[in-house]
Amino acid sequence: MLAFYMSSLDTEAERTVMAEIYNEHRHVMLRYALQITQNKEIAEDAVHNTFLSVIKHKEKMFPLDRKDLRNKLIVMTKNKCIDILRQKNIYVDDPVDEMDDVLVSQEIPIEDQIIHNDEYEAIRKHIASLDEASRAVLEMKYLLGMTYKEIGEELGISPKHVDTKIMRAKEKVRRLIAEGGGSNER
Repeated sequence: MLAFYMSSLDTEAERTVMAEIYNEHRHVMLRYALQITQNKEIAEDAVHNTFLSVIKHKEKMFPLDRKDLRNKLIVMTKNKCIDILRQKNIYVDDPVDEMDDVLVSQEIPIEDQIIHNDEYEAIRKHIASLDEASRAVLEMKYLLGMTYKEIGEELGISPKHVDTKIMRAKEKVRRLIAEGGGSNER
């Protein structure tokens, strides 16, 4: 696939930058896309579409530093996943009794699982309203499954500082939930 991306670029310098971006970030992007889509083909399509967007916007993307580029790629990958899922109308109009395959546990009643899913969506909305730094540490920890050490290396801070940032970000989410209510009922 890298050869395909390389053929879209004009100069050797651009090809070198793209190869570095591809080799450094493709696995993280794919793992993240798989978590969102739960489907290998859709995840691969989302990552592919993200790399095509990188090439399309190379003037903005190539000069970014490593940290900003990774954050941008993760956001772009998430958006591509959502776009593909919307195009395919996955889970859009499924009746509750057909959602058994989507819901995690058959031991917990479906009604309780739906309530948990609603609560999860409310929390996700509050996380989305956080500042970029707070949202990024939560996504790295809980969506990407990165360790404090890995997050610290990515952000250029100590693991202890990462722990503090995560604790503060979670506190912000708790405060937002308390202010706005934990569910969709307002």
